[in-house]
Amino acid sequence: MAEAEGYKGEKKGTAKSATPTGVTKLIELRAESPKSWEHAVQLCVGEAVRTIRNIGEVQVVDFSTVVQDDTITAFRVLCRVSFAIDDTLRSH
Repeated sequence: MAEAEGYKGEKKGTAKSATPTGVTKLIELRAESPKSWEHAVQLCVGEAVRTIRNIGEVQVVDFSTVVQDDTITAFRVLCRVSFAIDDTLRSH
């Protein structure tokens, strides 16, 4: 069986922890696209990497659509983003 790949082709489980304790923070982001679920995920990841440092994984946890007049008008995704906590900002 092939090893799963993450965003930009990185191998899952190969990311090294950026914190001595290995603690990561999780947030959820929702994105919407009129094109496709894949495009919605790209929008979500694009916004996450623009505003969050040390992202280790983005997991798509839910897919949904918006339907109007019997036509799909939008594709939505809910993504769980994990990132290492920046220890340099911690007070001693």
